[in-house]
Amino acid sequence: MIPILSVVGRSNSGKTTLLEKLIRELTRRGRRIGTIKHHFHGRVEVDVPGKDSWRHKQAGARIVALSAPDTLFVLGDVAGEWTLDAIAHLALFEVDLILTEGFKSGRMPKVEVNRAAQEMPLLCGSADNLVAVVTDRDLALPIPCFGLDAVGPLADFIEQEYLKGIGPSRVDVLVDGRRMALDDQAQEILARVVRSLVGDCRDLHGGPAIELRVRGQTS
Repeated sequence: MIPILSVVGRSNSGKTTLLEKLIRELTRRGRRIGTIKHHFHGRVEVDVPGKDSWRHKQAGARIVALSAPDTLFVLGDVAGEWTLDAIAHLALFEVDLILTEGFKSGRMPKVEVNRAAQEMPLLCGSADNLVAVVTDRDLALPIPCFGLDAVGPLADFIEQEYLKGIGPSRVDVLVDGRRMALDDQAQEILARVVRSLVGDCRDLHGGPAIELRVRGQTS
């Protein structure tokens, strides 16, 4: 599965600035990075009023997709907030690493930004799967601490811990909004069964991608 690493911290701690630097550094190293930003404050309006896709949405379309040669944009209504796993599974499948901003809860590993000027304790601890801290304070912690501008060493840590020896999975499974990891043997068996059912028996690595969704019973 594509690894997810969440950058957390208090308001104005520098999360976005750190993410910008980290994205640039990892991209420079040849890594394909996806990001997810958590928005806490009500409805999000990201389309331009008056444009065609905005007019479609205002007319009542539940989901609007805008496709261009180098861009895909999707805006839709949801009954409840999607899980981070669901977003990663359904929307960010062609990257090596997903960096998120603002997801303080959940089981994904977290890097917290903490500035001395804010004079506040850490938001997360070991129970929250805190794996590193970016700070200008002298903190006695059993996990790595990096300076606010130490983007290179932080990128080294991320590559070593989360990207070393990891290749793309052949089968990705999402169950009730949560990603499940399958071992290599289970992936191969499932992939061969599905390909045989749809009449595509080519080699697992050479055939086209096949997407299969099994929905729960609705009645």
